[in-house]
Amino acid sequence: MSKNMKSILFKNKFLVVTLIIIMLTSTACEDELTEINENPNEITNLDYGIQLTNILLSTTEGGYEMFRASLGYCFASIQQLADLESPVSGVFLPGDKYLNDPLFAASLFDEVYTREHKNLADFLHRTKDDEEAVNYHAMGRIWRVMSAHRITDIYGDVPYFNSGKGYIDNNWFPAYDAQEEIYADMLNELEGAVLQLDPNKKNPGTNDIIYNGDLDKWKKLAYSLMLRLGMRLTKVDNGAAEVWVKKAISGGVMTSNDDIAKIIHEIGASRNPFFNGFETRDQVRLSATFVDWMINMNDPRLDMISYVESGGPHKGLPNGYDYETIQDYPGGNDLTTYSNYNPELRKWESPSFRQTYAEVELLLAEAAVYSWHGGDAAEHYEKGVRAAINQFGLFGVELPSDSAIDDYLNNNPFDPAKGLEMIGEQYWAATILVSWEGYSNWRRTGFPVLTPTNYPGNVTNGQILRRLTYSGTEYSLNAENVNAANNRQGPDDFMTRVWWDKE
Repeated sequence: MSKNMKSILFKNKFLVVTLIIIMLTSTACEDELTEINENPNEITNLDYGIQLTNILLSTTEGGYEMFRASLGYCFASIQQLADLESPVSGVFLPGDKYLNDPLFAASLFDEVYTREHKNLADFLHRTKDDEEAVNYHAMGRIWRVMSAHRITDIYGDVPYFNSGKGYIDNNWFPAYDAQEEIYADMLNELEGAVLQLDPNKKNPGTNDIIYNGDLDKWKKLAYSLMLRLGMRLTKVDNGAAEVWVKKAISGGVMTSNDDIAKIIHEIGASRNPFFNGFETRDQVRLSATFVDWMINMNDPRLDMISYVESGGPHKGLPNGYDYETIQDYPGGNDLTTYSNYNPELRKWESPSFRQTYAEVELLLAEAAVYSWHGGDAAEHYEKGVRAAINQFGLFGVELPSDSAIDDYLNNNPFDPAKGLEMIGEQYWAATILVSWEGYSNWRRTGFPVLTPTNYPGNVTNGQILRRLTYSGTEYSLNAENVNAANNRQGPDDFMTRVWWDKE
């Protein structure tokens, strides 16, 4: 098939998916109930494959929540990005200065419960009893975990067990489930979904825009997600963490960059959410913390990540400054002199990552430090760093040579005495392409060690925020349940820690 024909098919598929999104969209807590016995929004003959494509596309995030919640709060708060408060444009990244912007903070919550979870619930309901649809159902279960773990990691207790089921069982006001219970179910779902995958049953093929119907890669993704979630438990339940990490490793995790869970975007069809996130936000720059760390390490990734409009040397923007307070900093408020996110990494057609092989190897290195498997921590660490560098090749940028990567690793050898710190720092660097994950792993490990800012008017007493706040709409439509979550978890503010984030 020609490249032209593939592009046409992809675009036609995307148009169909767009129509489905419009038809399936609703709020987390419907403010107008439909007739119970007659549902005008029900799609009874929707092809499983088309719906699967929609589900996979919708959880790559859109520009709305990407800019507001992911870049605006998560990337900025862990000092991967920074911005200046402009007297004209205001603050683009409230997480840079720990400011309260309720719409930014709630954007992920609003979008997930508007689009993702309703569609996932419908898909899983339609496929669960169809013997020929077992692979569709298993992929849906895995992808629901991908979506659900992201939102519970960001907010804590959230609707999970009954999320998106308004049109299925008339539960329009779902309870907020405890994160501990959500995690237990997500891990069990991953284990069950892998067992359900069956090469003798119908395969979604090209409708699976992640792996093109490759069931072995779906198994690797499920076990890699299990590894990620198992590691998330290290501070709250080390015994359970060990059990699930060992189970994931035994099952078989990702083994190369070919296994990365990613969406390949195309001009005129779906677009990389980073494109929207950066396109009109000309105050956003790479953080000085991030850039200086790479400069000090002589990291070859910096030439691929950083773009300086003036043509000067790589230089990050310090966090916590505005147009006035930056005046004494070298470069002042001339943003053309600071490192921006390379436009080659945020084009419309650039791929978007959901989980990477680099993350997996670095988590295996951490597991080896804990003696949870027989692998060598240094070997996994080096594989993780190599993968994190080489994954930029998927964006079409020129990669450093193998010898340059060898030099980098030789000049920054793995030190067992500082093993967890080095792994945490490399995970932070590797997830500059993976929204949300760097923020969650930083809260779990505390690495890299970051110096908070203390901008006037911040709402965290000068501390890096630990979660985002719920949608204000929930207090109007689902007040009883959101208030029950606050009573159980703690105040709905930026410093309340989620269940797995213990001090």
